[in-house]
Amino acid sequence: AGWCPYFLARRMIQFANVVVYNYQYLLDPKISKLISTELDKESIIVFDEAHNIDNICTEALSVHINNTILESCQRNVIALSNKIRRMKETDASRLNDEYKRLLQGLTQVIHLKYIIFFLIFF
Repeated sequence: AGWCPYFLARRMIQFANVVVYNYQYLLDPKISKLISTELDKESIIVFDEAHNIDNICTEALSVHINNTILESCQRNVIALSNKIRRMKETDASRLNDEYKRLLQGLTQVIHLKYIIFFLIFF
């Protein structure tokens, strides 16, 4: 009928009394955000193969960093820093230009008030 078993299971999890699925779906933060949030808060979870849970938790919450990743991070930080510097310079220049226009406008208003004052009283 064209139903995807994965998405059908995700939809039906809200209505099931018993759900059996791989404990990695519950323990891995990247996956649990998608799937396990659909479980009812009072759900009872039974882990099969529970003797592997400590290894799975360690693996799910571990970060593997190598020299390539560090170099990529460094390039990204430099690029971000340069972008922030350019934005600050652009914003400072635009703010300075706006300030100059504001001063010119205020100066013109003050001159107009003096001219009107002299025209009225002299």
